[in-house]
Amino acid sequence: MNFIFGLHSVEALLKNNPEQIELVYIDSHRQDKRVIQLVELLDQASIKYEYISKNILDKKAPGVNHQGIVAMVANKSSLLPQLSLKDFLKDKSVNESSIVIVLDGITDPHNLGAIIRTCDCFGVDAVIVPKDNSASVNATVAKTSAGAVNYVPVIVVNNLARTLEELKEHNYWIAGTTLAENSVELFDFTPDKKIVWVMGSEDKGIRRLVAENCDYLVSIPMEGNTQSLNVSVAAGVVLSYTKYIKKKN
Repeated sequence: MNFIFGLHSVEALLKNNPEQIELVYIDSHRQDKRVIQLVELLDQASIKYEYISKNILDKKAPGVNHQGIVAMVANKSSLLPQLSLKDFLKDKSVNESSIVIVLDGITDPHNLGAIIRTCDCFGVDAVIVPKDNSASVNATVAKTSAGAVNYVPVIVVNNLARTLEELKEHNYWIAGTTLAENSVELFDFTPDKKIVWVMGSEDKGIRRLVAENCDYLVSIPMEGNTQSLNVSVAAGVVLSYTKYIKKKN
């Protein structure tokens, strides 16, 4: 069994994929409005729940802020919408304003969760991660994303370079974020078409083979002494700018 925790995460899963929840544990001392509303949703979906002590909840979700809510789900794969790259590229609802995020070497689940949450806010169509050298979508990711894992498809692929080639074949332009000498500054770049943003880890950036498959290399201009941003913050910057350009044009 696998557990997810936190009100936002459990509520989102309950509203979108209630059949995936086996049982919900609730802190017996929580009787506030949010919990009462959650219990009403559980009753409507005929999902079992139990009131237990905070000490027992802490053992089920050790070292995390579970907010008094822990849900038991059948397996890890149920924490995210299932979608293959092939099915995504066939989706007719994806239009010419499509935005996709590709993550190269993001191994911190908190960063992955924060990025997925940001992607949901800015209407990103999918997040693509490699099978290896990447954080998996687990309870920490679900909690950090505030339940956004239930709205933004996370596509797992075997080879990022090959995936970028496939995206190009479907009229996506690929922009990799990096501080390379030949990078164009973000605010001189116009992401007004179908765009894929490739984000790398803070310490290593995007890998050479991945960078070579990018149509553009783009840097975020910075004026302070620290010449790097947390990857989830960088994602927020480029996505906000992308939405601004698309709306303007």
